[in-house]
Amino acid sequence: MLNVIHQFETSTVLFFVTVCFVAGFIKGIVGFAMPMIILGCSAALGMPLLGLAVLIMPTLVTNIYQVSLFGKAELVKSIRDFRFFLFACLIGLFVGANLFAAANLNILIAGIGAVVLLLSLLQLVNIRAPKRTNSRALSGISGAITGLLGGGTGIWGPTTVLYLTSIGTSKKRQILVQGLTFALSSFFLLFAHLYTGVFNKDTGILSTFMVLPAMIGMIFGVGIQRYLNQDKFRVVTLILLCIGGVYLIYRSANVF
Repeated sequence: MLNVIHQFETSTVLFFVTVCFVAGFIKGIVGFAMPMIILGCSAALGMPLLGLAVLIMPTLVTNIYQVSLFGKAELVKSIRDFRFFLFACLIGLFVGANLFAAANLNILIAGIGAVVLLLSLLQLVNIRAPKRTNSRALSGISGAITGLLGGGTGIWGPTTVLYLTSIGTSKKRQILVQGLTFALSSFFLLFAHLYTGVFNKDTGILSTFMVLPAMIGMIFGVGIQRYLNQDKFRVVTLILLCIGGVYLIYRSANVF
């Protein structure tokens, strides 16, 4: 492993160690945002494809860990209650990956980013839409959009969190459902990019190496998250959603 790591410049390795630690820390607090942070930072330095490869193993492992923080009964209940969302998300992932290969998704990404940003800002200033119930239609539509976006860009956090926030999900359950959704999506992302070649022997080893700083950061973040009440958790989540909306709009002009 170390021989492969040495093939990358020291500055590149240290950059990803730092970014993965920070991404893990933020994820530990709010339960999402790791791919957005890693991809955003790596794209800013002109390494979007390497960033995409690097995020795969830390995202997969940290989401499995996130789900493992909850009991079996809570997990089974969440799968049952959100089965339509999860199923639609997986279907959307396959469709999104194929669309990304065949079409330009700039308009879709920008539109979703604008909606995420607008609704998050409205909730931050306490202009709230009526609380929605977790209906089959809402679950299916939200899951399909999340999967479509995730399959095309590797970013599925903002739409998932916006959906869970809109139906008034409690902090504890939101973190569990996010971890479950992201873990399933991460498995798909791994297999998809084994096929595309983005995740190969060299980038795979670098990605695996980055699990350690990501997990250390996440453990610190989880420690802080336990002290956040529902209102504080909601505010922090909405602020990150605003950032996510801005990022998606930016990403629409820089899709790779």
